[in-house]
Amino acid sequence: MARLSTRRPLIGITAGTTRMMSGAWAGHDAVTLTEHYVRALREAGARVVILSPQDLWTEEELAELDGLVLSGGRDLDPSLYGADPRETDLAPDPERDAFEAGLYALARRAGVPVLGICRGLQIIAAAEGGTLHQHLPEDVEAYPTTGLEPTEVDVELSAASDLALALGTRARVTAYHHQAVREVPPALRAVGSHAGSGVVLALEAVAGSPVLAVQWHPELGEAGAGLFDHFVATARAASAAGTVRAGVR
Repeated sequence: MARLSTRRPLIGITAGTTRMMSGAWAGHDAVTLTEHYVRALREAGARVVILSPQDLWTEEELAELDGLVLSGGRDLDPSLYGADPRETDLAPDPERDAFEAGLYALARRAGVPVLGICRGLQIIAAAEGGTLHQHLPEDVEAYPTTGLEPTEVDVELSAASDLALALGTRARVTAYHHQAVREVPPALRAVGSHAGSGVVLALEAVAGSPVLAVQWHPELGEAGAGLFDHFVATARAASAAGTVRAGVR
């Protein structure tokens, strides 16, 4: 009888860069990621490696990962989706934008499953040719303002989606953003929206390797555990399938 592998999936998650404001390292940049992401992935059974914008990866190196998570953070540079900046935009981080868009492209070519969270969803949408609402309180008045503090919102999910397998067709989630997808690109499909306004809150890839993106923060609280469990299971299955195809891994 074949032995089942006990190897934990190796999941890479992106981090941002923050300028230290006090103490001995004031004025120096730090690679930052809230520990909630790492804890949620570990509790779902993954090994975690943090990916910093200063460390570029090749496609061969990225293919060593079983999954890629694009984490939350500041606004995207609006030039990524053909828009002009607004006063409401938070200062962009072009280095991180380019880093994460590049990682996403590599993951798609290598067949590595991707999970986008909040800003991560926006990177995926922009990389595929979509556009964003730059300030929801102005662009969609019916959507609750979440740019200043975490807000509980109701999301309706397509029954014919991987996301519904993890969460069901309706969920209350924790959102913390003021931008969201305006136009969904052809390579993606909307599988979740805000129950009151129709704002897109979840995307999946139409074809190819698994891509799942949510506009909320599943790492906050216990309600998002099912999403991380689902993603890690997807990464484990993709890794096993790759082993069968390639005979290595």
